[in-house]
Amino acid sequence: MELPIKAIAFCIVIVLFTLTQPATAVSQPAVSTVFGVVLKKVETKTGTVNQEFVLRTINDVAVDGVIVIPSGSKIIGRVIEVATKGKDNPQSVLAIVIDKAVLDSGRATSLKAIIAAVAAPQDSALTSDPTYGMMHSNEPKMVGAGPSGTARAGEFPAASKADATAAVGTARINGEMRKGLLLSNDSQGAIGFSGLSLTWRLNEPPAVTVFSSNKDFKFDTGTQVLLRMAQPTNPGE
Repeated sequence: MELPIKAIAFCIVIVLFTLTQPATAVSQPAVSTVFGVVLKKVETKTGTVNQEFVLRTINDVAVDGVIVIPSGSKIIGRVIEVATKGKDNPQSVLAIVIDKAVLDSGRATSLKAIIAAVAAPQDSALTSDPTYGMMHSNEPKMVGAGPSGTARAGEFPAASKADATAAVGTARINGEMRKGLLLSNDSQGAIGFSGLSLTWRLNEPPAVTVFSSNKDFKFDTGTQVLLRMAQPTNPGE
């Protein structure tokens, strides 16, 4: 019997969390999710160990009401294993570790995450264009209200900044961006990739997401990705 995706995700994050916690820890970790698009193509034919796997996020990640990974941030991972199908390899393989999130400010926070799903880009999908996400991630910074209520470029009142950013992120993921989003919170596996399977190695940290296929494959720029992770910390703390 196949477990529901939420049950699978919860079990995975439990493992991600407990592998790096003292034996006395008893708190139950919460699950955070983030959607992103691939910024640099990665493929089995030309991929190399330690090659970067870079995503641009298209929704905010909030913890206790505070946005810790804003939309438009980068998620940085790396390839730890790559193989093409051949005499010595029964399948083509890409194994990827997610390391950290990097905000526009340059601050970074480490992540304990796995890739839950991927979707091949489509020409009509807004999220297949990483420039779109990058431009829209700057919206909260570009327009603000001055003391007199007049909009001024480059400013945003401290009291409304968090709320406005959250509103922009929510509207983006649930409104306009949703039109081009091929994944949902419950997505799993590989969508739009023929014969591509997805598994995880969780016996020891860091968690590894393994993609395998009977033929060479690639994640083009604009490939959509759903990450599930133990709740990240605020890089500003």
